[in-house]
Amino acid sequence: MATTFDLTDLSEQQLTALIDEATALRQTRRDSREHERATAADGSKGQDVEDPNHGVITAPTPRSVKEEGPAHGATK
Repeated sequence: MATTFDLTDLSEQQLTALIDEATALRQTRRDSREHERATAADGSKGQDVEDPNHGVITAPTPRSVKEEGPAHGATK
């Protein structure tokens, strides 16, 4: 998907600023990708033990509450 930009009307200073900004954006994206976990063969990302949210406990689904509730003294 090639996109053509008309840069003929830009001054030397504007072109330099555009190139500098694009280069900085490219580097930011590359740096961000380096911190992403690789996708495994099964499509999962796995867990990153260095991630601050690694130990987050998710809320139970209604089904698990219904199935596990009686074991913990919940009434129907």
